[in-house]
Amino acid sequence: FFKNILMNKTIDQLIQSFEPRSKNRKQIFNDFLHHCFMTIDRMITTEKRKRNQDKYIIMRQNLINYLIANERKVTSKLYR
Repeated sequence: FFKNILMNKTIDQLIQSFEPRSKNRKQIFNDFLHHCFMTIDRMITTEKRKRNQDKYIIMRQNLINYLIANERKVTSKLYR
């Protein structure tokens, strides 16, 4: 339950920082996936401690898996 709340909060923050380049719904979702991946990747590269890097790597993978599994829900949030 708490994992979903944190995931939704993270997704909402990423949606706010996302600017779509395309009008195509599928392309916008793919661009959003790329945006999420790169945002967390920047967090990984700036982190100096290996333990925190590993935490962000796991977080990134869980986020991407969640986004792909809930594509319709995320796409509807993108269009609000």
